[in-house]
Amino acid sequence: MTVDLLRVDPENPDDQALLAAAEAVLRGGVIAFPTDTLYGLGCSLFDVSAVEMVARLKRRDPSLAVISLIPEARQVYGLAVDVSPQAETLMREYWPGPLSMIFKAAPIVPPRVRGAGGTVALRVPRDALCHKLLALIGGPVVSSSANLSGQRPAESAEEVVQIFGNQLDLVLDGGPRPGGLPSTLVDVSVPRPRLLRRGAVDVIGALGEFEDLTAERAG
Repeated sequence: MTVDLLRVDPENPDDQALLAAAEAVLRGGVIAFPTDTLYGLGCSLFDVSAVEMVARLKRRDPSLAVISLIPEARQVYGLAVDVSPQAETLMREYWPGPLSMIFKAAPIVPPRVRGAGGTVALRVPRDALCHKLLALIGGPVVSSSANLSGQRPAESAEEVVQIFGNQLDLVLDGGPRPGGLPSTLVDVSVPRPRLLRRGAVDVIGALGEFEDLTAERAG
């Protein structure tokens, strides 16, 4: 058995291919798709077994937090119990875009897929293909780089198939991705925001008072 590999134009993706990918996710499957920078593995955040499958495929510790993509910023208010003024400022300035934020998770987020302290990490991507796919699925989609833990992330659909083969339900082939920096990661679940990862956007000017935990990690 071979994995379904559907070629799409990333700027103007075919509706039927996107619908097939969305249906695979809604059935509890795991797909691979091109994101702003790399290829990602995706599944529904609400499907605990699918989220755990992503961790198994990547040989990654399942207790580690995942980042989920959402089609529009207003979905945050259903997935997070508290959205601070600082978080709203960051959402206005940097979404859609490569900024991921960690919020206190609302009860709708299954406990087994929450991060440390009962959190959920969310991002609104700018990529046209991602946005259309998310709109069809309608809810948060886990997006984790398509690679084995600790290895270089896949930048093409061919690399994804080489790594994961028929373990995936479907692969959207949007051509090679440019690579580059990961999304910037900020924890806004605490009163004083924490910069956890420097990435594709510089948010320091918009953070106000914050803790820079990237300096500690670098040291």
